[in-house]
Amino acid sequence: MSTAAPTTLIIEQTNVLEKDPSQFQYKTTLGNCSFNDFILSYPSGAYTGMRTVHRDAIVEFNTHMTRMTNSLSMIQFEGKTASQTQAANDALASLRDPVGFEAKVIPLLRKGLTAYYDQVDATTHTEHPSEAKVSLMATYSFETQQPYFAAHFAALPTIPPNKRVKVEIERKERKAPEVKDSQWVRDRQSLEKNKPVDVNEVLLMDDQERLYEGMASNFLVVKDGAVVCASLDHILLGSILKIVIKVCKEHAIPLKWEFPTLQDGKQGKWEGCFLTSTSRLLLPIETILVDNQSIEFKQVSPLVEFLRKQVANEIYTAAYKVLP
Repeated sequence: MSTAAPTTLIIEQTNVLEKDPSQFQYKTTLGNCSFNDFILSYPSGAYTGMRTVHRDAIVEFNTHMTRMTNSLSMIQFEGKTASQTQAANDALASLRDPVGFEAKVIPLLRKGLTAYYDQVDATTHTEHPSEAKVSLMATYSFETQQPYFAAHFAALPTIPPNKRVKVEIERKERKAPEVKDSQWVRDRQSLEKNKPVDVNEVLLMDDQERLYEGMASNFLVVKDGAVVCASLDHILLGSILKIVIKVCKEHAIPLKWEFPTLQDGKQGKWEGCFLTSTSRLLLPIETILVDNQSIEFKQVSPLVEFLRKQVANEIYTAAYKVLP
């Protein structure tokens, strides 16, 4: 019986409490484990999804580092007793500290990426090697009384340059979006399961028909020459959204922090709309499905197209080189 070639690599630091980098130890697992299965194999904790550029650098590295340490600090790991809670806080101290976290993450990424390219990535020795999607997970288990710190490496899907996608709207809000808590990966599973194959993303909307973000992306619209996005106290500031903000600032494009409304979309008040995320970069939307109707964007919005090109160029400038 032939076994499938591995498509993913997971690397886990086995002695997270160790302070001396020369003593760090790792366990590497090759296989076909999806991002969801990787995240859900651990108790709830902090996670982030990153991408490489030029195969050796991580886009918006500092954004991801801040997100991880902030999320770990905001998630409350509460045991059954005060001493269990204290033990969890002590064990997570180095991962909640930005300096301590970076000291652990760089060797983990270096070792993981090198092994992934050598042992898993079939494109490594081809003319056009592909980029990697890198996901980090950090948490604590009260069952084993241990902290966990691991990374998952997989091929980054390539998206054709002129692609526009279909999305659907679901009436669901996300609790505490500013915290990148893996509980959200559990919560959104039913949305993912019910999503039709040709739908790229599910947008979240409240009962006042205000649009927030996608399950794993930010959502923005162009209206009256301005870019409109739900305010940052209601959504997670994604690493690519951060780049969009920078581009808008540099090119004097107005950016409004207010909820896009379904009513405006239905009334044709949007010139266009798009998603941003690590794997998608900036992806224009062609069709929105809602309440058995569809909102179509027949024409490509020039402003969305301009932003798409700018973002594609900009990812190189805010990248941190991990491999020598």
